[in-house]
Amino acid sequence: MDPQINNIEDLYITYKSHLFSIAYRMLGSSSDAEDMVQDLFIGMHGYLNENINNMKSYLSKMMINRCLNELKSARKKRISYVGNWLPEPLVQLTEESPLDSIERQDTISYAFLVLMEKLTPLERAVFILREAFAYEHSEIAEMFNKTEVNCRKIYSRVKKKVDLSTEKNDYLMMHPAQEQELVTRFISAISNGNVQSLVDLLTEDVILIADGGGKVSAAAVPVYLRERVLKILQALSSKFPETKAQLVEVNDQQGILLTKDGVPSGVISFEWDAYKMAVQRIFIVLNPDKLKHLSPLSK
Repeated sequence: MDPQINNIEDLYITYKSHLFSIAYRMLGSSSDAEDMVQDLFIGMHGYLNENINNMKSYLSKMMINRCLNELKSARKKRISYVGNWLPEPLVQLTEESPLDSIERQDTISYAFLVLMEKLTPLERAVFILREAFAYEHSEIAEMFNKTEVNCRKIYSRVKKKVDLSTEKNDYLMMHPAQEQELVTRFISAISNGNVQSLVDLLTEDVILIADGGGKVSAAAVPVYLRERVLKILQALSSKFPETKAQLVEVNDQQGILLTKDGVPSGVISFEWDAYKMAVQRIFIVLNPDKLKHLSPLSK
């Protein structure tokens, strides 16, 4: 064990951001990830083993196992979920946002989180540990009590799935300045009721996915094709000026925060087709339960 880290409080300060990042990528929920981190360290009180050689790997294994158990029950709950289920977005409002302490990697992008939902819990864990946190295959194998060869095969299989899902869109290549310009244009269009001006900003096969969780009105199934998506955006635009839209960072990419009377009411994020400089997918989180972690803004 690292001699400089000899108590639970120091461990918490040192590894909480890393463990939160793992849990958030695994669960797609900021609130659940925070609870997981708290519970892990509470459970360690009185049981700290001083013979641990690699504390970071040890804690990561503990967190992964907790997340795998949580996913088993969470997937059962999602069967009865009303409408589309989307991950809880992380929104950076100010420079003092908690996001500043999170280990930022491409795989924390919102579109990537949605893609992770298509993987099995084990595939997800192996891919996240290797791709996002650069754990060696030998370390991952030890975490799951599997052979290194087995873990390599799992990672290779997932990599192919991910590559096939992203090869057409390549949204990670978008430059932040380009994203900001396009999202600002998007905000202007829906705020001013000029939704038709977005025609060339959407790909012909654009998909809109909204999550209302049965708590607020939202499309119950994904909406396909540009003309249909424009109708949904027109309906969203009709909520202005009561609703305000502002440019923010959503999972470290340019997105939109919707507020009503200063209270967060929705988050919009995008998956871009960098070659066409257009939106391939629009994700809208409206479920108030998934916005509770966002701080209310001044009116």
